[in-house]
Amino acid sequence: MEKAYNVVTKFLKFAIVIVFSILVASCVLQVFTRFVLNSSLSWTEELARYTFIWANMLGAILCTKNKSNATVSVITDNLSVEKQLLLRKIVNLLSIIIGLILLFYGSRVAWAVRTQLSPALRISMSFVYGAAPVFGTLLIFYSIYDIYSSHNMEVIK
Repeated sequence: MEKAYNVVTKFLKFAIVIVFSILVASCVLQVFTRFVLNSSLSWTEELARYTFIWANMLGAILCTKNKSNATVSVITDNLSVEKQLLLRKIVNLLSIIIGLILLFYGSRVAWAVRTQLSPALRISMSFVYGAAPVFGTLLIFYSIYDIYSSHNMEVIK
């Protein structure tokens, strides 16, 4: 499990770097062509929009993995360690359910729009809508890993 976790995390970080690089490059290119050349490219805004979607999804997964999502911990800070671990498992189970919903319905939507092409880039819209099932899959993976690792922490105690 540890090896798969490390491989997936390395790939996730690599994908985030690539997606953010494409996002920044397309925005810079759009600004340059619009304000310096006085002629904007039609596809850069669309590329930025689609990479922004992917960047958000992948970034949210990285936040989930690092447990750096915004939280309100006023209640959980006052719970015992055992209750905090139980609450963590419940949150992870809810995350798995949400991940399954995103995986199932996101895959259905991505499949339904597979023949639809984006206006400027002429790429399949499955690429855009595919972010939801990828997010769902990674959410399930990291939630299962967190349950597994928190269970190991309980065994050690």
